Amino acid sequence: MHQRGRWPLIITFLAPGLILYTVFVLSSFAQGVQISFTNWTGFTPTLEYVGLDNYVRLFRDGAWWRAVSHNAVLLIVIPVLTLGLAMLFAALITRGGAGNLRAMPGAELYRVLFFFPQVVPVVIIGIMFSYLYASRGGLLQGVLQMLGTDLLTVIPNGPLGNPDTILLAIALASVWSSVGFYMVLFLSAMGGVPTELYEAAALDGAGRVRSFFHVTLPLIWTHAQTALIYLGIGTLDSYALIAVMAMTGTAGDFGADVMSTYLYRTAFSFNSQFGYAAAMGTVMMLASVALALVTFRLTRREEMQY
Repeated sequence: MHQRGRWPLIITFLAPGLILYTVFVLSSFAQGVQISFTNWTGFTPTLEYVGLDNYVRLFRDGAWWRAVSHNAVLLIVIPVLTLGLAMLFAALITRGGAGNLRAMPGAELYRVLFFFPQVVPVVIIGIMFSYLYASRGGLLQGVLQMLGTDLLTVIPNGPLGNPDTILLAIALASVWSSVGFYMVLFLSAMGGVPTELYEAAALDGAGRVRSFFHVTLPLIWTHAQTALIYLGIGTLDSYALIAVMAMTGTAGDFGADVMSTYLYRTAFSFNSQFGYAAAMGTVMMLASVALALVTFRLTRREEMQY
């Protein structure tokens, strides 16, 4: 195709998507940033600009920094457990990451079973794990009773009622729901690695573990990097699961409040402080961008071709 005639075709295909993205996404971001400089309650027709007052208040808000610290804990626990288990399961199914699904009996069945939690709504997962952690009639309580002990003896007030365990309990639910998705992602990446490379590594005396770290992992590193960024941004939100599993916004939230739940209460419960909540949302948006850039920078490696 002639160089001059190619650009109108490219613009024709890109324009509808860019227009929709600008109208429904970028404009919302811009409006949220605008509202963050006001004291709007969400109900008045006019906006009174207060400059940086909301951001100064946010910087001094102890409850906000408490929520930030909880997000920081989840940002460590959830990605490490989720991606670590996903990589492990993918390697086991392909027998060391060799990319051959047929090498493992029942590999396709395992793929479906592990991916199944991904299609279950987050609210259902939250309710299900809440019952699992219940001190009366819960699955965990039943297992401990079989072992001759009681859940409340091991964990006072239960996993969701103890500030020392509630974040870990919620994180485990998040890991269970998403590990299958990333396992399938890594399986797809491993399936594209030529088997000749594993044969050459075997001739050099490399076992499965060594082949994984010296052949598989370097060649699927870009997939792992993308998964880490995507999962990290998702963990910054974590609203739905925490809203279901923890009583956020009450005296009994038990230490599980995160930025998104605090933002929601500020906008809809605390006298409808939409301007202050918009400042929180703006900070969360900037934090997501910064997290993606920092993660990409720290995990960047020279791309390997095969």
